[in-house]
Amino acid sequence: MVAAMRVLLVNPNREQMPWPAVPVGLCMVATAVRRAGHHVDVLDLTFSSAPAREMSAACARTRPDVVGITIRNIDNCNFEAPVFYLDEVRDDIVRVARRAAPQAKVLVGGSGVNVSGWDVLHYVEADYALVGEGEEATPRFLAALEAGDDPCSVQGILAHDGPEPITDTAAAFGHDRIFRHEPRTGRAMVADLDSTAVSEAWRWVDIRRYSRNGGPYSIQTKRGCALRCSYCVYNNIEGRKYRLRSPVSIADEIAEVVRHHGVERVDFVDSTFNLPLAHTVEICDELSRRRLSVELSTMGVNPAATSPELLTKMQRAGFATVMCTPESASDATLKSLRKGYKRDAVVRAAEQLRRANLRTFWFFMFGAPGETVETVKETLDFCERYISDDDMVLFTTGIRVYAGTPLELELKSSGWFADDDPLLMPSWFVSPEIDLEVLYRLLTDAARRHNNWMTNAETILSPRLAAFMKQGFRLLGWRGPFWQHLPKLFSWTTRFGARQRVLAANEARMRAAREIHHRRD
Repeated sequence: MVAAMRVLLVNPNREQMPWPAVPVGLCMVATAVRRAGHHVDVLDLTFSSAPAREMSAACARTRPDVVGITIRNIDNCNFEAPVFYLDEVRDDIVRVARRAAPQAKVLVGGSGVNVSGWDVLHYVEADYALVGEGEEATPRFLAALEAGDDPCSVQGILAHDGPEPITDTAAAFGHDRIFRHEPRTGRAMVADLDSTAVSEAWRWVDIRRYSRNGGPYSIQTKRGCALRCSYCVYNNIEGRKYRLRSPVSIADEIAEVVRHHGVERVDFVDSTFNLPLAHTVEICDELSRRRLSVELSTMGVNPAATSPELLTKMQRAGFATVMCTPESASDATLKSLRKGYKRDAVVRAAEQLRRANLRTFWFFMFGAPGETVETVKETLDFCERYISDDDMVLFTTGIRVYAGTPLELELKSSGWFADDDPLLMPSWFVSPEIDLEVLYRLLTDAARRHNNWMTNAETILSPRLAAFMKQGFRLLGWRGPFWQHLPKLFSWTTRFGARQRVLAANEARMRAAREIHHRRD
């Protein structure tokens, strides 16, 4: 019989844009560890102004045997103002744990670890990294520690001072990707999501505070992604095969948080919500039958898989807003990014969403291999012709290149990055065929003409300012996702010249970005 261990699980993610994210994965692990009979405390630093001090106090209070840290993102993926998160994780969390709880072993996990497990493990100076999914692997890891067994025998575990990982696994995962430093036991994966995927986030974090600061309750309906986008890490994190939660299980979780924990908004955080289509339809039908008093949204609508019938079912289920991420409306750029659809699919989706009156936040990314000023203008033309003034559009510049993606292989083969570059630090590609000065002028001019268009530079807000803005919207009675109120805010600030001054400052910031990032001419 394995004795109970004291486990402190830490969420160090303090990013507030676009909203504070409920640490769903960490909560799932907390629930699993609790079910395994261990003592669990969760330190959620999302709203903290002094993470190191709170970390020290939590260690003194809980006296943990193990400190588990989730790393959601490595950096903020912002070309104009990059922020690297791992320094804070190392200095304010791991090193503080070493001083305040020297007896504790430090384990890191989460999606950021899944991108570059070995490099993150060493950078933040942890003892162990869990590569893969933690609900089943973490209790096994704890059992191994307590029994005196080698924790690296547990699937997905890498050790700072343990056996060397497998250094060449490209053949096992696909020839269009580079995989190095994988656990010898393979990545930890959960087969049955219905038995493990309920986070019970209400038990571990203050979900009402998230709601007050614009954060919806987050829920997954599946894991895995069968798409092959060149820049995306979801295939690495979750695999290429869909693993589905049952619609009943999903609806039960939503009903629980709506009826008993004050949740008014739920966001589906799947990489792509409307694929596979049959599963999405079943979820919408189940939610329609429940008639829950909740507003639904999703960050992942694939434009190639929309239809009037699906959108009608989504509305009946409770959807009022969605996010759509075509990345481009140019055939050439979509092909370069391996999106699997063409401009006509993006146009068709825009027309269907507009007729359905589903407010949409559109995302476009400029700078892919082969991108030119002409392909950028094709995307801007699409926005002019097909996107309603009531919708929102975000333009980002540059592509953050992560380890293990087809784009990494492509760019290392071309010499853009060195073969041994782990791409842990913010690493960017911008097509050398595009003049950044011209691109920035196009985007800022477009934003000046449209109160519902914005550049990524405009998203750079301090956590305090972001929280103030969202609370202001709430006081004005503006419900729903904060982004749908930005056109009104921009309209007001434009009248007084404030937005023009912000855009001018951001244009200067975007120019300066050329001097910050590695770029080949």
